[in-house]
Amino acid sequence: MPKVICANRLADGIVVYAGRDGSWSERLSHAKVFAGKAEAEAGLLAAQNDAKRNLVVEPVVVEVAEDASGLRAVTLREAIRARGPTIDFLPRTHGFAQDADPPPASSARQATQAVLRLDDAGEHHLARPSSYKHRARVVAAEAS
Repeated sequence: MPKVICANRLADGIVVYAGRDGSWSERLSHAKVFAGKAEAEAGLLAAQNDAKRNLVVEPVVVEVAEDASGLRAVTLREAIRARGPTIDFLPRTHGFAQDADPPPASSARQATQAVLRLDDAGEHHLARPSSYKHRARVVAAEAS
């Protein structure tokens, strides 16, 4: 099965692939494809030299498949690394109509105050600061 070398760029943590010309590319389609295990191991040695020079971190050999649409990662983990996060992680400002009012500032402030807490049983609870005092009183009452 064909293989490529994958790593994270040290400067910004972005997933990169060893390119055909010896550089690092953010695109899987620009990666140098190794036909066999011996070739991939030689490519990994070169990538480890780049790691020693602080260009990338954690270079690894990744199996890929080649089809009509190009290269694609075989494992789910590498497919996610190649395509990026599976959720939107940046706020979207373009989701509102130009004439619409933006969301109220108070709702954004409330959302940032919510905190995920673990109780003694290890269960997750989403709580707002105002409920902390109530919960502390209940826990203290149960303890006495």
